[in-house]
Amino acid sequence: MGNMPGKRAKILLVEDEPDLGDLLAMSLKMAGYDAEFVTDAATARRRLDGLRYDLVISDWRLPDGDGLALVDHAASLGAKTMIISAYLFQMSDAPQRHEYLMKPMRPREFAAAVARLLDVNLV
Repeated sequence: MGNMPGKRAKILLVEDEPDLGDLLAMSLKMAGYDAEFVTDAATARRRLDGLRYDLVISDWRLPDGDGLALVDHAASLGAKTMIISAYLFQMSDAPQRHEYLMKPMRPREFAAAVARLLDVNLV
């Protein structure tokens, strides 16, 4: 079984395209997660310094940094991690410690990947 009943998984989403970030954050909230959406690595790092997240999802290419370095940091704090990018083919040497999802992706595909990472049973 995944999370205890009543405990909403806390997710940090880092996406520099505001429309896509809003859409993904809304889909996470509709699925019952406590989702927070930021658009840059600096803000994400400040959030990670102050709060504990169950899952950190980041675009690979951010305007002020590397999403891979960000999720490495999140993983070191105990969070599960996912990289989303349209450029995954350029990450041939990507470490296997993170989940990866190619953009564009279907909302159901995104929701299923999140649920799998958090070990939540989809109804």
